[in-house]
Amino acid sequence: MITNIVFDLGRVLVSFEPHELVHKLFTDPDEREVLHRIVFQSPEWLMLDRGVITQDQAVERLSNQHPDRAPQIRMILDNWLSILAPIEPSVELVRLFKEREFGLYVISNFHRAAFDYISARYDWLQLFDGLVISCETHTLKPEPAIYETLLHTYNLNPNECLFIDDTPANIEGARQMGMHTLLYVSPDQLRRDLEAQYQLLP
Repeated sequence: MITNIVFDLGRVLVSFEPHELVHKLFTDPDEREVLHRIVFQSPEWLMLDRGVITQDQAVERLSNQHPDRAPQIRMILDNWLSILAPIEPSVELVRLFKEREFGLYVISNFHRAAFDYISARYDWLQLFDGLVISCETHTLKPEPAIYETLLHTYNLNPNECLFIDDTPANIEGARQMGMHTLLYVSPDQLRRDLEAQYQLLP
């Protein structure tokens, strides 16, 4: 019996569309693609998720690697938090599950600056009974350790947990830990799957 719902944050509860930010800041299509790759597909981005460097250190490292694009790198990292906004239909599901007295948890790969940003703005994060954030644990999905941290810290039975994430590899990581899973595509699809597969909605 599922008694706990475990959510991802980025692209499930909080929007994260870096291509839109790069498109807004820069006009040249080729330059947009290069800058997106330099910043958002860099090892430094994962190091930020893991919490082993700061955002200022990421700017310095990336600027040293790409000195001809240092101003653009700074501009992106100075502005990227603005794209983190609630996905309201998904947040409504969080509120619904809270009203129905499910345990509510988060496992998310998230930067320190980004988590501080959303924590200061969105009070619905207080609805969760526990949050496991990669920058605090220094582990990333789909590494087993981050799922183990959730289960051990909050004394959860994996067979009683439903994990919702937008990335297949992360879903597989949770499944290997014994958790039930749903791959997130959209709020409407999530509602349909919660009812069709698990009969969890009224």
